[in-house]
Amino acid sequence: METFLNKNFKYCPKCKAELDLKSNFASCSQCDFLYYQNPAPCTVLLFHKEGKVLLAKRAIEPMKGYWDVPGGFIDIGETAEKSALREAKEETNLDAKIIKYLGSYPDIYGDTLLPSLIFIYHVEAVNNDYTMMKAQDDVSELVWFDLNDLPQEFAFANVIPAIEMLKISLKNQK
Repeated sequence: METFLNKNFKYCPKCKAELDLKSNFASCSQCDFLYYQNPAPCTVLLFHKEGKVLLAKRAIEPMKGYWDVPGGFIDIGETAEKSALREAKEETNLDAKIIKYLGSYPDIYGDTLLPSLIFIYHVEAVNNDYTMMKAQDDVSELVWFDLNDLPQEFAFANVIPAIEMLKISLKNQK
């Protein structure tokens, strides 16, 4: 099975000897270098209003043209919460506030095979003001979809479980 590790790493970055590749780590028998294939942390944002969820059409690869939820990778030194609010601004132009942390989900970032761990947040625009909403950054379009009438194909596996987490959270609020 091809993984991010065996697709991208063949030789030790320290001594250039051939690496011994396992399923979740690589080791070098020459210099004792050890590299663990840990997931890259990401945040996704579920904006919800009036029974609808906001989806973003990807403007870049991987999965250009497919529907996704706004979000992205957590930067070095950034908390998941700060990442969520930054990504909301970068991709939707909205100042957001976190309503609830919904959970996490392991995923793979497209054909890069990069393992990721998605932190899922229910968010809303500050003051419920969506007038400044605008697709930007790596998003070509933003559309509100009925929670029970979603597009068929999504960019990544995490979208459907994330929306299911939102539905459960909304149902439990009643």
